[in-house]
Amino acid sequence: MPAQTIPADLAGVKPGPITVDATATALAVHWKDERQRAWEAVFSLDARQPLLSAVSVEGRKVIERAQPFYRCETGKRRGGWDAFFDFPPGAPEGTRAFLAEFHPKNARARSVGDRVEVSFDGMRMGIFEGTLRYIFYPGGRLIEQQAAMTTREPDVAYYYDAGLRMTSHADETAGGNMNSHVSYYDTAGRFQTFSPVYGSERKPLAVRYRTLAAKMGAGSVAIFPAPHQYLFARDYTTNMGYLWYTAWRGTVSLGIRQLHDDDSPFYPWMNAPPGTVQEMRMFLLVSDADALATLDSVLRYTHGDRFPKLPGYITFAPHWHVAYTMQAREHGFDWQPPFKPAMQAIGLDAAMIMDFHGDGHPADKGQIRLQELQDYFRACAAQSGKEFLLIPAEEANAYLGGHWAVVFPKPVYWHMSRQADQPFTVQDAKYGTVYNVGNAKEMWELVRREQGYVYQTHPRTKGSTGYPDAIEDTDYFRDARYLGAGWKAMPSDLSLPRLGERAFRTIDDMNNLGLHKRTMGEVDVFQLDTTHELYGHMNVNYVRLPALPSYGRYGEVMDAVARGDSFVSTGEILIPDVAVKGAGDVVTAGATVSYTFPLRLAEIVWGDGAATHRQTIPLEDTPEFGDRKFQWRTDAPGWKWARLAIWDVAGNGAFTNAVWR
Repeated sequence: MPAQTIPADLAGVKPGPITVDATATALAVHWKDERQRAWEAVFSLDARQPLLSAVSVEGRKVIERAQPFYRCETGKRRGGWDAFFDFPPGAPEGTRAFLAEFHPKNARARSVGDRVEVSFDGMRMGIFEGTLRYIFYPGGRLIEQQAAMTTREPDVAYYYDAGLRMTSHADETAGGNMNSHVSYYDTAGRFQTFSPVYGSERKPLAVRYRTLAAKMGAGSVAIFPAPHQYLFARDYTTNMGYLWYTAWRGTVSLGIRQLHDDDSPFYPWMNAPPGTVQEMRMFLLVSDADALATLDSVLRYTHGDRFPKLPGYITFAPHWHVAYTMQAREHGFDWQPPFKPAMQAIGLDAAMIMDFHGDGHPADKGQIRLQELQDYFRACAAQSGKEFLLIPAEEANAYLGGHWAVVFPKPVYWHMSRQADQPFTVQDAKYGTVYNVGNAKEMWELVRREQGYVYQTHPRTKGSTGYPDAIEDTDYFRDARYLGAGWKAMPSDLSLPRLGERAFRTIDDMNNLGLHKRTMGEVDVFQLDTTHELYGHMNVNYVRLPALPSYGRYGEVMDAVARGDSFVSTGEILIPDVAVKGAGDVVTAGATVSYTFPLRLAEIVWGDGAATHRQTIPLEDTPEFGDRKFQWRTDAPGWKWARLAIWDVAGNGAFTNAVWR
């Protein structure tokens, strides 16, 4: 069969640590890894041949004749881009599923900082059209596979699956089989390896660390998604099996996947605003080592799915609905709930849970409510100690508007409603002062008297749709004890280099009103144990404190957050030393940054009281696994507030709260 060669354009490649050359039939990328070993990736320019001819180290082939795989399902977004209570499969018009067609028309290579991107036009996936890209990072073995796709249809919600079908002549056996092995860590953290059963079906696996590896040729290859960006927001973190594999006719395929409904009533999928370029990525890590070593190399990118310790900081995560009190009543207060080892395994020092959200009797006006509160405080104290702190709070959602959380620095007894003839406070022989709250004014009087803090949970979405905008003129929202709003990576829009755009817009808008508000990373999931896919859903607050407070002093955690002595991170980027300052109309930002994935950009974000502006600083010359000190500045005429954020190539990030002029 005659070749159908496509043209290759190398004009965009600049001198650097990655080189590219081409012949009439192939394009080759050359780079060195962390041990200065030479790697080569060869792409076929014959449109009829598998795209990725080989990936080799020192002339020894690890991958051969590889072809990308993509599929997607699309539905209709109802209720706007920030809607969470949406379920595309439940819409009257239903959903559509598409397999990608790939007919490359040309090849282009270009330098992006010290990286090289090789792209091929000619990819189509139903309502999406675009380009297939491979991005190479010097000084390592990380390769990014990305379908950069655009749709013109309005209100598109979607998810995608991705993978790579590959072979190795060294592993071929009779009958079209492969003498290969698939390896992974199971949900209990045990290493597993097996020879795939021959068959073309994509077989799902529930794994820990979102990674599969396979023995291939002279080594092995692992595949994994962007850890936080791919696993968009859910209420439940149950591991449903987000990886898949096949072994068929001399090939092995590994891939990542989402599910049609995830067995959940609310499943908002991803957003694809018309005309945006959705970056549907998957990562490969190639190696000449065995699969176990390659899996362990992948774990370095997320610190083994653990938020690392930082001297002078504690890790703090609020907003968990674990229904602990009612379970402790049943099992006893010396019973260890399943969420505690899961939280500790991920590196949490302190968690702020919010019981009585669908459990217990929060609306009770009598002794039932008071006894449940007493048991709540007792249960949290029982699980707290020198290495872990469990803070009681509630997502109260009464009077103040939308959904909001309240936390006090000590046990406080209160009813969320009262009869007209009941006094605001009474003295109870067993519980001391008891508050009976009947309206917003009384709710805020309780917060003020007991030195509590309030923040808007999941602002502008879920039960807080329209908030805090609707209360921005109230006295209580303008009070310093109404800290601001929570931050979580929802919804998901893969055209953006950052996570959590909704939450950033909210807090930036509030600060442009002249309100000195803060955002706090929150989790907002229900129930969990150590088998769950928790890390992908997580962010954490690094709170500057000399040590973890005892249970009797847990209020110190929120005091530090209120002072601004914290930063938020998804775990891969840490900014232990950061300063954002202004002089005149210039804002400077200095930061000590520790990171795992190669960085993508930094942003100095600032507001002038009317609009939000950002100065984007490319960081495309940063290798993986670095520790750097940076100093940046931007002209910011009329600035009122400013903050700093840093994002890597997988969408992971860390950011500060605002400083004010």
